[in-house]
Amino acid sequence: MVVKNGGSEEPTVQLKGDTTAEQASSRRSTTEQLTQGTEENLKKIAGRQLSPSQQETVDQIKQFMDQSKTALAAGDLERGHNLARKARLLSDELVKP
Repeated sequence: MVVKNGGSEEPTVQLKGDTTAEQASSRRSTTEQLTQGTEENLKKIAGRQLSPSQQETVDQIKQFMDQSKTALAAGDLERGHNLARKARLLSDELVKP
C-alpha cells in the first residue's frame, strides 16, 4: 500500500440501525402502542374457553411480550419492536370472530 502526501483517505462507514434520539423515541412509542393493543386483545379473550392451540398461541404471545420488554431494556429497540409486533399480530388473530 502506498500512502501519498503523508496520509491515507479512510472511507466513511455509516452503520445501519444507528438511530437518532427522535427515531428511538418514535420506535419506543410505537412498540408501547403495540404492547397496549396486545394486552387489550388478551383481556377481550380472557373469559373465553380456548382450544389447546389457542392457548398455545396465548403462551407464545406472552413469551414475545416478555422478550420484547427484555430487548427494550437492553436497548435493542428494533428487536423489541419486532417481537411486540409479532405478539400483536397473533393476538389480533385470536380476537377475530
